[in-house]
Amino acid sequence: MKVLHVRDYVVNRLQYALNPKSIAVVGASRYETKVGYKVIEGLREWGYKGEIYPVNPRSDKVHGLKAYPTVKDIPYAVDLVFVAVPAHIVKSVLEDCVAKKVNIVVIATSAFKEIGRGQLQNDLTQYCRDNKLPLIGPNLVGMGSPYLNFNCGFIPYLPMEGPVAMISQSGANLLAALGTSQKDHFGMSFFVGLGNKADVDFCEFVSYAGIDDDTKCLAIYIEGLDSPEGFVEACQKVDKPIVTIKVGGSKIGVKAAFAHTASENEGTGDAYYDEVFQKAGAIRATTWQEFLDVSLALGMQPPLYDDKIVMITNGGGSGLLSCDHFERMGLPLHELKEISPGLPDRIRAYMPMFGSPLNPVDISGTASPIQYKGAFRQAIRDPKVNGILGSICPTAVTDVDAVVDVVIELHEAYRHLEKPFIMECQGGEECQRAIMKLRDHGIPAYPTAEQSVNAMIALYKYGKIKQSRKK
Repeated sequence: MKVLHVRDYVVNRLQYALNPKSIAVVGASRYETKVGYKVIEGLREWGYKGEIYPVNPRSDKVHGLKAYPTVKDIPYAVDLVFVAVPAHIVKSVLEDCVAKKVNIVVIATSAFKEIGRGQLQNDLTQYCRDNKLPLIGPNLVGMGSPYLNFNCGFIPYLPMEGPVAMISQSGANLLAALGTSQKDHFGMSFFVGLGNKADVDFCEFVSYAGIDDDTKCLAIYIEGLDSPEGFVEACQKVDKPIVTIKVGGSKIGVKAAFAHTASENEGTGDAYYDEVFQKAGAIRATTWQEFLDVSLALGMQPPLYDDKIVMITNGGGSGLLSCDHFERMGLPLHELKEISPGLPDRIRAYMPMFGSPLNPVDISGTASPIQYKGAFRQAIRDPKVNGILGSICPTAVTDVDAVVDVVIELHEAYRHLEKPFIMECQGGEECQRAIMKLRDHGIPAYPTAEQSVNAMIALYKYGKIKQSRKK
């Protein structure tokens, strides 16, 4: 159901979806393969410190915890109710939640609008709205936060701590992002699956993320946007970068999106969503990899307000891939002498005579950590340079670890200048380790030229968005 404007009572209660003092799990099960078992298991395994109240009318204990027949039978206050029972039972559970005056309810259960039972879903939603009980879902995988040791759902692990809030209709893609977080050090502040988003919509989690101290960037996976007015309004009020990816626009994708999360896309297309996201001030990604890459960069680095970017590399091929992609994406690099006339000579002191002080700056395959440090320092300290893109291509004489340490040292020393610093490390295991170390120190790093360029361009787009909002 539509949300034309952000509802304050919903935003105020979203804290209980991610940091509740007590949780009732309706459908709590003694069987390890059941969702109701996995929810409690995940809460306990990942360190949730609040109270857990299993609700199961046929059992006295679940997971060694006292179980209750209904939510109303719990003699203590309940912040969050997680529902994992068949669809036909959900209405009675909601009635108990209203009677108990719980703060928020999450419905993991499927078999609602996505299979044609739209009236049932709407009736439940209207009941919750009439009673000002925020409902997240139905048909979702869960939510959590690594900062709060909170894993609520049938989710195998928490992500690493980091700057990106992930708001997703898809449970599968959300789980993929959580796996990427652990494998590739993609840090998250919190994550939530919205599923069918019958009641609580994107706009309200956007508003919540806007005031969340741990969130520096919002990454939003959308299958259907049936409340564009509320979405645009919420995004415009958030002073943080927002990245979106919209799926379900292809001929068969329209049907697949409805069958998945009851998302309706008839009569909309790319042009429609381009306009919505432009009004919202959101940056649109078109592939999953780009979605992750640019979200990471926007969460870690300041905006890029002008196009005076200097690339420093020890590999000419990497430089060529990068400058071609910059131009392909509409942001061509400037020659060094055009950016700052004295900069080529200052950087030349840190390269052999066969190096190139153009842009990209090729300090050659023999470059030492000292030469990298000197070249980077000259670029980052030049007041006419707006952003730095570095590249490491491991040769037999390249000390990758030492170069990474140099980059981290300079990033810390000159962070106050608020110039974006992005790295590309193209190679084998040593470069994968380098990327992880750089990310752990707040520097977006990627294995390919195109990924690093896309990240820098996203920072430039966000700079333009911020400038336009000041006018």
